[in-house]
Amino acid sequence: MDDLLARDAVPDGYRVEIFDGEVIMTPQSPEQDVTVAVARYAVWQTEIGRDRVFSDVLVRFPGENDAAPDLTILAQGAERLGNGYSCKEVLAVAEVPSRPDDDKDYVRNVAKYARFGIELYLIADPFKQLCTLMTEPHAMGYAKVQEIPYGEPLTLTLSTGERIEIDTSEFPVRD
Repeated sequence: MDDLLARDAVPDGYRVEIFDGEVIMTPQSPEQDVTVAVARYAVWQTEIGRDRVFSDVLVRFPGENDAAPDLTILAQGAERLGNGYSCKEVLAVAEVPSRPDDDKDYVRNVAKYARFGIELYLIADPFKQLCTLMTEPHAMGYAKVQEIPYGEPLTLTLSTGERIEIDTSEFPVRD
């Protein structure tokens, strides 16, 4: 993305990404920032630590547009490719919608992340005050979908057996 836009060309408080050939420029909301921070801190409290969890870091998808998920958890020993990582190294992704019923997060990302075998996809939606946890990816989406209301405990169990406990009562809500 740096080849397409100079960082100075992006207004303060906005995030630019290319998704399915479309340039998307949205401001990072306080709800997105806090939700990602709470989730990242929860990961830091596990044996996963800080070296395998990132926010807004490039994930490469062969033959498709790359992405920069709100939160990415990588496999142990994941190898860096330039300024990002291969989707094959990703164990889990979390997204926080910037708009209600965001098609990007609820439809396009579901299909893309599942198609590339990302084993766990979490949507933490400040508008619905609901976490949607998807596991068991297949060609068309995820076989298992679980909804956890904000305020309820959320446990992410990675394919490695590593577990992350997230206190969703700390997630901010948005009208």
